[in-house]
Amino acid sequence: MTQLDLVIPGLCGPLPDIDRLDSESIRSMVSWLAKADRQAIPQKSFYDVLAMLFAVDDTESFPAAALSLLGCEQYTDQGHWFHADPVHLQVDMDHAILRDSHGLDLTLPESEALVGELNAHFDEQGIRFLMHNKDSWCLNISGHQNVSTTAVSEVISRNVYAFMPQGEDALFWKKIMNEVQMLLHQSPINEKRQQNGRLPVNGAWLWGEGKLPARTCTQEMAVYTRHSIVKGLAVLNDLNCHSISNVQDFFDDVSNESNSLLVLDGLFNVTCYGDVMAWQLTLDELYAHWLLPILSWAVKNKIQVNLYPCNGVCYQISSRNKFRFFRDKRIAGYIQTYE
Repeated sequence: MTQLDLVIPGLCGPLPDIDRLDSESIRSMVSWLAKADRQAIPQKSFYDVLAMLFAVDDTESFPAAALSLLGCEQYTDQGHWFHADPVHLQVDMDHAILRDSHGLDLTLPESEALVGELNAHFDEQGIRFLMHNKDSWCLNISGHQNVSTTAVSEVISRNVYAFMPQGEDALFWKKIMNEVQMLLHQSPINEKRQQNGRLPVNGAWLWGEGKLPARTCTQEMAVYTRHSIVKGLAVLNDLNCHSISNVQDFFDDVSNESNSLLVLDGLFNVTCYGDVMAWQLTLDELYAHWLLPILSWAVKNKIQVNLYPCNGVCYQISSRNKFRFFRDKRIAGYIQTYE
């Protein structure tokens, strides 16, 4: 292998406050980035980077729902797919703040029951809900696809009213989302959750609409990931996809392909919530168990790493730049804060 594309959304923030960041892992990571060649790219989100790497048409909505389902062998080509992920909305007079399923501790039986309630209610409207997994739901419908939405990752901890569906069919989908809220508000599942001191699942966030694109990726590469969307992109393009649980699995599985792609998304959700100390703890673990071994291995074996933190920059790390000791290593130059 001569090249590794390494995608780690959230590796460089943004975070609300970087003044408190201080760990050996962070300083070491910044040192690697300081020595790398730095290339500005227009792709500034996780899904934009994936679209670029797999040559997905960026003039259309990124079909996250269809790809997720394809990646876990649940996809059918009938109708149009959306993510309709379970969320908690903290509603006030003029705003509603969203928490996604990662903070809800939703159980499999609860998720199955809630999806069942939604299907019983919406069946006559030609809308079908599908549980992708306990923390992620999808929605299928034969029409009303003329709408654009915002990924749930961009709405976490923000006022949802600024990110509601747009387009010709937006009014229809706003009505459906309101109907879902009213139904879930009355659910006995949520009543029991609240009795046990847990947040209710009182909404479903609509995003990731679209049908599967045609096969687009022309380069041959092996894909290593646990992320269902990335698995779906690999299946779509007939690429070998490996599900890995640790870095040694990666070293054991990787072969002599001219290009490989590794996606590590453990920082993604932590970054979305803006918890600086949780981000640092997650980064410390990711760096020790994944990033440092991979970068050291790549430099030793003269493999170029194209590192994508999904922030509009690609860091190119290789053996030829390992001796650049005198570059600026201030954390603020590499980890972004909110503007």
